[in-house]
Amino acid sequence: MPANLPRDLIPLPTMPFDYRPDSLPLDIEECRTAIWRARGNITVAADILKVTSNRLRGFVSRSPYLSAELNEAKEQLKDLAEDTVYDALTDADDKGRRDAMARFVLQGIGKDRGWGSGGSKIQIDNSKGGTVIVGWADGTIFQPEAQEKVIDHD
Repeated sequence: MPANLPRDLIPLPTMPFDYRPDSLPLDIEECRTAIWRARGNITVAADILKVTSNRLRGFVSRSPYLSAELNEAKEQLKDLAEDTVYDALTDADDKGRRDAMARFVLQGIGKDRGWGSGGSKIQIDNSKGGTVIVGWADGTIFQPEAQEKVIDHD
């Protein structure tokens, strides 16, 4: 088994069928093993157990124990992904990789520093009419330069 899996997982039995009959109940520890082997991917875990993903997903959702195991498997997968992010950000040999990863990070967790798109938006309610003045926090008023007229050509 891959590294970082819990050491107390039970071995899965050989299943003498292509599809687990509905009359054969799911075993919580078998489901746990399948979830970890699938790294938190319910569809893959369901294939391992020879059940539908819907059946396994429902079983997991009704079990706080399995829900916690599923969550931890996904958290560990995110930890691995973060290692890749760090490797890309510190890759001195591939500046393109570094730049792409820096952009990715800044657009995600860097939004709190003003990076990314779709951040905070300004709404102006001018339903009562009047002049709208846009300014900066230091009192400076925004005065755009004369705008050039752009003509599209076909």
